[in-house]
Amino acid sequence: MAALALAVWGAALFFSSVAMAQPSKARSGPAQGKHLAQKAPKGAAPKKTSGAKKAPAKGGKKSNESKKAPKVKGSAPKPADPQARASIAGQPVADTATDPPELKELREVEEILFWDQTGATAAPSDKPEIVSTGLPPSDPSSALVASTAETPAMDLKWMTQLSKPDLPFRWDTRLIRYLDYFKNNPRGKSFVTALLKRSGRYEGKIREALKAKNLPEDLVYLALAESGMNPRIVSSAGAAGLWQFMPKAAAAYGLRVDKHVDERLDPHRSTQAAVRFLKDLHTRFGRWELAMAAYNMGHGGLLTSIRKYNTNDFWELTQLEAGVPYETALYVPKIVAIAFVARNKEAFGCADLQLDAAEPFEVSDVSADPTPSATATADTAVASTTPAAVLKAQEKAAEKKTVLASTAAQPVAEKPTVETESYTLRWGESLEVLAASYGMTESKLRALNAMKDPTPPRPGTKILVPKAKGKALPLDPFVAVVPSRTTPVAGKRRVFYEVVWGDKLDDVARVLGVTADELSQWNNLDRTANLHGKMVLQAFVAEGSPSSGVRVVSASDAKVLVAGSSEFFDYFESKNGRMRSVVTCGEGDTLKSVAKKYGVSVGMLERINHRSRSAELKAGDKLVVYERRTAPDPVAAPRPALIDELDVVEDRAPESEGG
Repeated sequence: MAALALAVWGAALFFSSVAMAQPSKARSGPAQGKHLAQKAPKGAAPKKTSGAKKAPAKGGKKSNESKKAPKVKGSAPKPADPQARASIAGQPVADTATDPPELKELREVEEILFWDQTGATAAPSDKPEIVSTGLPPSDPSSALVASTAETPAMDLKWMTQLSKPDLPFRWDTRLIRYLDYFKNNPRGKSFVTALLKRSGRYEGKIREALKAKNLPEDLVYLALAESGMNPRIVSSAGAAGLWQFMPKAAAAYGLRVDKHVDERLDPHRSTQAAVRFLKDLHTRFGRWELAMAAYNMGHGGLLTSIRKYNTNDFWELTQLEAGVPYETALYVPKIVAIAFVARNKEAFGCADLQLDAAEPFEVSDVSADPTPSATATADTAVASTTPAAVLKAQEKAAEKKTVLASTAAQPVAEKPTVETESYTLRWGESLEVLAASYGMTESKLRALNAMKDPTPPRPGTKILVPKAKGKALPLDPFVAVVPSRTTPVAGKRRVFYEVVWGDKLDDVARVLGVTADELSQWNNLDRTANLHGKMVLQAFVAEGSPSSGVRVVSASDAKVLVAGSSEFFDYFESKNGRMRSVVTCGEGDTLKSVAKKYGVSVGMLERINHRSRSAELKAGDKLVVYERRTAPDPVAAPRPALIDELDVVEDRAPESEGG
């Protein structure tokens, strides 16, 4: 079997994302320092690196491990924040400063394998295949491997025989490189064996928790990638525990974090929270690749990218300039790769691997959306010596008090002061658009209809509107982003449909008079992923279609931008007060020095150029930079926050700019 030439260029270390890990924020990136992916003469032995350190003696305390208690004895679980969960799921839901030694081990395989990161992706197929453009080949079975300048030809037939993980995947260049490295490079094999060995500590109980909520059990390797199965670890970004929760996201999912206790360090409760979080992300995005990406970069950041580039295909987003952070583009395939190894130990040369002994860890089945009345009163009573009946009575009293206070605080709907009539909301018509056409704001239209539920109404809903229209309010120009490979359909006219909350691809195709497959092809969509409000879909329809019950915008009334074109970047970067330029690197330049020179973050350069922040630059290399204008263009006032727009647990980091 041919091994990657890259495998001899550096240390066999892994996961650059771990120390930056957090469920709702892209982390700070690989450690600064000497680039370890330097090319070595062909055939040279890999150098040892200073990143790997011996594990401390058993029982030894690591300075980066938290000394806080995981929880207070007898404390009851906090309820999750329903508003925060709704903002993540997209609908109401029921249900220290230095990097840790262990995580330094997980930092640098990307620099070994992906120094020439291309973003290439292959079409779904049973056979591994590498394509450099991301376009599905006309005949997926025509070539097992499409050799490219960036990716040397490899014998990949062995991959077709592997048992598949229960996570969805695509035979992407990144996944193939990981698998080849873990199988055919001695250092890669040694590393993945050591990594899997640690999984035994909590794998069994985490799998139980995932299975109980009908989630893919191989999501356990997300926790392995995040923390190396060390529940006491705290990253330099402030994420903590098995699942590397940031404080804001932890609070949203009912984990107590204060000066006395940090329940992120409790494997039991943090796993309960992580299972709910992952389930909510899947509810929002509809695909596990997108859910995992959102866990890494933040669901708000991912939504912004989906709407900006007008595609819900994760693999497509990883190819686009600034589509997703560099770290996120590698995060999903590396989790899938480790799941492949775990399910195929013999094929990867670790059939005799003995996993670490399981740590004490109990996972109880809890409500998908726990409330004070749903807490474990019996368990709490045992710990606190308070009878369960007394605790339950106290909880009921508190719940009643909360309900009464909430009811008293509800505003009384204002009586209409204008003459109204009934209006049926059309497909593709949001409250914002409807209100503007009547010369009023969305908030006023909501007040007119006494709408307290933030969930946007669906097409066909009867809405009260003023009989006398006021002067229409101006809206932002209608912008439609289309794929570069758009081909007009003879005899059909092109129209654009703006997605509203709750739209499904099949339903939109039906009302437009086209097929879902056509709509997916025209817009470069993942057929099985969810649509999101404010996406704009192009369709080629027959004359007279669609019906008057559907709002569409003709091509002549839209500003059409090709994704990734210079016009595309000029438009979107000007809205952010930036301009796109291509700069030439000089002798001794680094991403850090270039970022400082142009007043941008290193994370932004990493994301835009798909290069690790510690990658070595050569004189003459070209870098794309989004530099600040002297006077930023004015930004429109934000719209009222609805479920589809909320991002209450998003911790945005300057280092992850660029979307």
